[in-house]
Amino acid sequence: MTSIAPIVWSRVRWCRPDPADLEAAPLQDYPFHREPTAKFKIVTYFSEPAVLVAYEDWYKDNDIEWVMFNETLMFVQSGRAEMTYWNPPNWTDRGTVVLEAGTVLFLPRGGHVWFRVLSDEPFRRVVVDIPNPGFEFQEASR
Repeated sequence: MTSIAPIVWSRVRWCRPDPADLEAAPLQDYPFHREPTAKFKIVTYFSEPAVLVAYEDWYKDNDIEWVMFNETLMFVQSGRAEMTYWNPPNWTDRGTVVLEAGTVLFLPRGGHVWFRVLSDEPFRRVVVDIPNPGFEFQEASR
């Protein structure tokens, strides 16, 4: 007999990202590299089973490389970064684009990305991960 996992329901949530929240956040090692060399700041506004919403700063001379295992939307607030991407499933479709304030970016599951911050100011983004990947960052107290 096969059992079906129960539905885990999310709650209605909303936020208004505040730059002061991110400026007050501690600078920390980017935890997803084998050898942490990049620094970043993060504020998690909410973490529900269906979605995680965070506010993040990445910095010049702190390149970020990542393989996507969920869908992600990024809404760039400030700064500029160059992103090289390799589309799934086999990473033969490759491109490079410069991202800046006002850019909305979709990263598909299975993609490979490399970010290099170009601006002296932080590359600030609202990040929406669908579904919630289960990262363990403290939520903002709002």
